[in-house]
Amino acid sequence: MNSTLLRRVAARAPLRRLYTTPSNHNLEILDHALTKVNELGWTRASVIAACQDLGYSSMAHGVSESGGLGLVRHFMDRALDETTIEVDDQLHEFDSTNDKLRFICITRLRQTLPYANRWHEAAALLAQPQNVPTAIDQMGKLASRIWYLAGDQSVRLDWYAKRSALAAAYVATEMYMCEDKSPDHAHTWRFLNRRIEEMGKADKLSQGVAAYGTQFGRNLYNILASRGFVPHQ
Repeated sequence: MNSTLLRRVAARAPLRRLYTTPSNHNLEILDHALTKVNELGWTRASVIAACQDLGYSSMAHGVSESGGLGLVRHFMDRALDETTIEVDDQLHEFDSTNDKLRFICITRLRQTLPYANRWHEAAALLAQPQNVPTAIDQMGKLASRIWYLAGDQSVRLDWYAKRSALAAAYVATEMYMCEDKSPDHAHTWRFLNRRIEEMGKADKLSQGVAAYGTQFGRNLYNILASRGFVPHQ
């Protein structure tokens, strides 16, 4: 693994996140808005409150226009970048791909923990029909990055199937974690272990871009519906 390349990718990623002509002010506002989430939720109100704290007009940079979805997207991009940097120098300690996947997933999941009480709102927002393409894009990036970090850089026919399986396992674990009250979320990590082990046994998922999108969207919706975050059809 090329550590220098990974660090460069992680360092450049924030500049590509939400805007075609990014502004440091936008990132500053969105970062500060994350401190408002536990009080105001994944909403435009959190972004506006951040603008007010920092002395910016909420309209000055257009940062509030994307509202809660833009804030969720910003968090997910930032958390993935920080995970990449955090795990990069430690992955050599793990021998198996499953151990690497587990370590990377846990590191990324811990980024969500400070928002665990409100994360179901972010997930429900992503599950709205008009936002499912964003959810698919975000989880596709996450699954691709995790597999890459774990050492899988293949372009074989099972590329989409493996990423779909990992994305579904990750989403299920994240929702489980937000309800888990066990010490240090021990039950969550066991749940994740089972999901990763099951991935190795289910190597015949549908393949192709369309199948990936359809399957992930259905998985995300079903997971949320099973927990009462969105209504059953």
